[in-house]
Amino acid sequence: MTATAPSVVVVKPVGRTLTEFEPLRPAERALLEACRTGEVAPIGDQPPDKSTDENRIRAAFLRFLVLGGDANAPIHEHGVQLTGAWIEGKFDLKGSCAPYSLALLRCAFDAELVLRDATIAGGLSLSGSRAPGIQGDRLVCQSGVFLRNITASGAVRLGGAQIGGDISCSGAKLDGKKGDALSADRAVVKGGVFLNEGFTANGAVRLLGAQIGGNLECTGAKLDGKEGDALSADGAVVKGHVFLNEGFAATGAVRLLGAQIGGSISFSGATLDGKEGRALSADHAVVAGALFFRRLKQPVNGISLASVRVGQLVDDAASWGERLVLDGFTYDALAGGAPTDTPSRLAWLERQRPSHWGTVQGGADFRPQPWQQLISVLRAMGHEEEARQVAIAREEHLRSIGKIGQTPPTWGRPRAFVYRSATRGSYWLFGLLAAYGYRPIRVVGWLLGVWLACGAMFWWAALQGVFAPTSPLVFSHPAYAHCRPTDPAPLPTNGKPAQLGGKAYVGNWYLCEDLAGEYTTFSPLAYSLDLILPLVDLQQEHDWAPMIATPKRAWYEELVHLSLNHWIRLIIWFEILFGWLASLLLVAVVSGLTNRDKN
Repeated sequence: MTATAPSVVVVKPVGRTLTEFEPLRPAERALLEACRTGEVAPIGDQPPDKSTDENRIRAAFLRFLVLGGDANAPIHEHGVQLTGAWIEGKFDLKGSCAPYSLALLRCAFDAELVLRDATIAGGLSLSGSRAPGIQGDRLVCQSGVFLRNITASGAVRLGGAQIGGDISCSGAKLDGKKGDALSADRAVVKGGVFLNEGFTANGAVRLLGAQIGGNLECTGAKLDGKEGDALSADGAVVKGHVFLNEGFAATGAVRLLGAQIGGSISFSGATLDGKEGRALSADHAVVAGALFFRRLKQPVNGISLASVRVGQLVDDAASWGERLVLDGFTYDALAGGAPTDTPSRLAWLERQRPSHWGTVQGGADFRPQPWQQLISVLRAMGHEEEARQVAIAREEHLRSIGKIGQTPPTWGRPRAFVYRSATRGSYWLFGLLAAYGYRPIRVVGWLLGVWLACGAMFWWAALQGVFAPTSPLVFSHPAYAHCRPTDPAPLPTNGKPAQLGGKAYVGNWYLCEDLAGEYTTFSPLAYSLDLILPLVDLQQEHDWAPMIATPKRAWYEELVHLSLNHWIRLIIWFEILFGWLASLLLVAVVSGLTNRDKN
């Protein structure tokens, strides 16, 4: 006898044979036939409001087809395609591998979709559908995930998902109830992420650490973070552009801390409301392109751009609110019509947090970097005058908040007070004379002004008989006695007093015509020039001086008996001191010690 081999009985897991689902409902039979021919099963045009015998498809039967069916239910390479059905029960693909694409369009799910750890060889489309939520953590999808115009009454979770194309949620309505509306932390998306065209989220949208190969587009989206953040994309890497603009509205913080953006980021025409907190936090973000921050619906308070690096800043003055953090914010240029005038840019800097601006705790937390960055950019763009004006304003601000003349804490109060007063006073004088070194030519103007003003004063004083020769041979010579204002005028032959301009003659060395011609003639302007230029000797200061009466015995008498001659002497001392100070400044200018154009 010949032995026969035992028959092999193939046992499949539960839910993997067609016979388990017999008898099929009408919608299920239509779907089975469409899967065989590669067509779409048109159960309805819109998501059904209720389950009927004509639109109801069991979730387990749908899963059977998605996983490839069996010999009695072959699946076309086009995959499972369905519209307008009611999916009854929980559609659970957890850990499964779907060999073809899945398109469940405008369907209604009566339970949350479970796609955790699933692998779909093609694409996933749930566009226009309605569901209590989607669990898609670690989903692997060879193509894109399309959730356009879906309505989700629970969280849509795609954390750690790997998507071979785009994630498109354009027009979707997501309600996370008390949790996140959309969570895609650490997702890897080779294409772009699209949350635009009327996308709304009731709850946070999370993209923490996500890697996006294309754009992140949220144009016109409405995000309400409820009690938390509206958009969290800390550490995200976006190789394309980020559009949070033209109708984009966020209630709650927009977080981009440490994000890396390969293109530009635009907030133009957006509304950011941080609800008394920070509206935008982008610390340490890197934007290879431009930051567009203009035409916002209202000024935005609470923006942190600490250590942010962007290529260009395109903004307007009206979009920035209060509590700005700009420390470490760097940009290569102001572009696209961004204001470069000094008042606008100074107003922008002034919107920093009070502590960073330097008006809290004596300027202890003052941040100088935003000033220096603005000065450098304006100068690099060729706006030399605006850069100089901002630099001068910075020095004025430093002096006003007490950052000039700080003393070591070990110094006593009297010593520290004297030091601060002297330092701040000299710095104020430095600003007055040379604009802190940014306008060094100004000191020449001061020299000219003081020279002419003192020269005019000396001319007037000389007419009053204040000045006299310093040489005793001239001053005491009897031939010039009538030149001294203190001596009586000689009487002419007619016995009448001499007249000068209709008045009785009074001696005046300046106007004395009998003074020997070889003696230096008094010239008010030359005298003033001789005083103000310490290294120049025009013989004026040496040969002429004001006549000063003998000092009083008591010092206080000297103070209350100041004559015109005393005041002229004080002016002379002032001009000498000013001349030395201005000359030292000029030497410093020539040597480059006060050249601040490169600072």
